[in-house]
Amino acid sequence: MEKRFQITGMKCQSCADTVTEKIKAVPSVSKVTVDLNSGIATVEGRDFNSRSVLACLKKTPYKIEPVYNETPFPFFRTHKRDEEEGKKE
Repeated sequence: MEKRFQITGMKCQSCADTVTEKIKAVPSVSKVTVDLNSGIATVEGRDFNSRSVLACLKKTPYKIEPVYNETPFPFFRTHKRDEEEGKKE
């Protein structure tokens, strides 16, 4: 399983290293990649708990949020647009 998280508050590579180590300590997490420029942490593992990942940075200066989808709900936008075009005819 792979999930992505948006991390804010990182200013240097040492910050990214700290975030990486905190997330790696979460049970069932096997791999963590933190991109300092984008602020995206990619977390891989077998059945890890996303809430545990969110909680691991609770008492740090970093904020973490799950990334659900880069382009949210494209099907619904397209579907709605198709419905609106059908009503005009």
